[in-house]
Amino acid sequence: MIHKFFIVLFLFTIYEGPEKTNILKPPLDIPLILSANFGELRPDHFHSGVDFKTGGTTGKTVHAASDGFIYRIFVSPTGFGKALYIRHENGLSTVYGHLSLFTPLIEEYVKEHQYDKKSFAVNLFPEKDQFRVMEGDLIGYTGNTGSSMGPHLHFEVRKSSGEIPLDPLQFYNIEDNIKPVINSVAIYPANKRSEVNGRREKLVLKTGGNRGNYSIGNASPVRVSGPVGFGINTHDYLDNSWNTCGVRIINLKVDNKLIYSHAIDEFSFSETRYINSHIDYEEKMRSSSYIQKTFLEPNNKLSIYNHVINKGIVEFNDGKVHEIEIGVADFKDNYSSVIFKIISEPGRLNEEVREEDGLLMPFDQKNEIKHHDINLSFPVNCFYDSVYFAYRKAPSHKDGLYSDLHFVHNKYTPVHRAFNIAIKASGEISFELRNKLCLVYIDEDDRDLISYAGGNWNNGFVEGSVSDLGIYAIGIDTIAPNVSPLRFRDNDTLNENSELRFVINDNFSGISDYKAYIDGSWALFEWDPKNSLLTYRPDEKYLQKGKKHSLELSVWDNRANETRLHLDFYW
Repeated sequence: MIHKFFIVLFLFTIYEGPEKTNILKPPLDIPLILSANFGELRPDHFHSGVDFKTGGTTGKTVHAASDGFIYRIFVSPTGFGKALYIRHENGLSTVYGHLSLFTPLIEEYVKEHQYDKKSFAVNLFPEKDQFRVMEGDLIGYTGNTGSSMGPHLHFEVRKSSGEIPLDPLQFYNIEDNIKPVINSVAIYPANKRSEVNGRREKLVLKTGGNRGNYSIGNASPVRVSGPVGFGINTHDYLDNSWNTCGVRIINLKVDNKLIYSHAIDEFSFSETRYINSHIDYEEKMRSSSYIQKTFLEPNNKLSIYNHVINKGIVEFNDGKVHEIEIGVADFKDNYSSVIFKIISEPGRLNEEVREEDGLLMPFDQKNEIKHHDINLSFPVNCFYDSVYFAYRKAPSHKDGLYSDLHFVHNKYTPVHRAFNIAIKASGEISFELRNKLCLVYIDEDDRDLISYAGGNWNNGFVEGSVSDLGIYAIGIDTIAPNVSPLRFRDNDTLNENSELRFVINDNFSGISDYKAYIDGSWALFEWDPKNSLLTYRPDEKYLQKGKKHSLELSVWDNRANETRLHLDFYW
């Protein structure tokens, strides 16, 4: 039935036909069970691959999906952690993220470059012939490195040209017979004269139903007048997995006429932040709920939309009853829909409409606010639509703040591009403290939630670049990081397979950098920020066995506060 509503084009003409699922070999020897799918909604981005479960453990063997060569090796304390990138001969590339280990040859290559660069984090691009692989070759082992919140394999398929992520499920036959779940729908007034049930505000309605057929709970139809938009909160499940996943397709029909549809089969990394326009950002910030809108803001440049009439906005003013159908489908074409009635009512044409407060900032222009104690500069296309911008300030009575509170619009409005902010410090600041000052972000709903926002001192101001609207002020960080050996004391002896481990954390601005030297030579320590753990594994190639060694460890936070630690050990 879904094929009545959509025409889905193949991404590669050379892959037409059933052979498409045989192009890539599974990267794991175990059954492929998903914990997250392609295009899933995430903070500030769409998920660019799939996450395969590994039974809650690390160390599962990972194999090359096809013949090719390793063209990139990435090691980072965040993001994909330890990751491999393979270029294949069929125009595709594959990515394997959050690995615990590479194969020994790759491990040695990486370690040599880490010691050469004196850095745990490296981004390497081997020569084309250095690491050639055949389909099924062992390339590494699954793990939980980087920003992973549990053991799994993050796997991506990309078009090699342009590094465009594709849905990996196009290439694998994953079992899925479960229809998506529809949780709620939303109706949005689209301008000042639009109304929903007599009010000029969004209406969210919970749905009821199952097995793909849903309705809204209201016994009577919703009354609307003027132009309105719609949205839907939905998720999906796959067979053999309890994890919630995203849907691939959403469409909107009014009186059986298709108004809007999108299919998330691919996207570019340069456009992924447009997710903040695609969703109801305010709803996400208030309730952590993701409502996908079926209408577009002027500066939403996502490429996933394949059929949109009038930006998805529908005009209702004819006094008739209309049928609304919002349908969703997953990659296996399991289809669900919610159908409900609305009554179109004429608008109250003679009623005076209150003017918006604030300064109008057109989204397609550069916008600035300059006062004696704050400067704001928003680049072109910073906003997704023109904004009536609200700014005010208030005295700060909180210890540790060195400026007034500056209310930079509100946190419920997203920005697409970072903007510049400069805040004047209150009173005289001693020279010694100036590089300890920073911008801080204060949560509107809980003023005790204060987070570091960067910035640097410049002629009486602290200035920086930020990516969120909300409350800003100047704070300070003068406290050095805490560094504690984990189950290890000075002059202890390391056994053959022992490790040196340290718990390091910071009270505010966060860890910026660390350096470790053993017997005067740089030593490779692996940094795992999610566990506040710094780990050293002795290697005979870089450390002589059978003697006493001296460790000097320095750790800095983002305000250059430093902690130094000296330890001796035997190995």
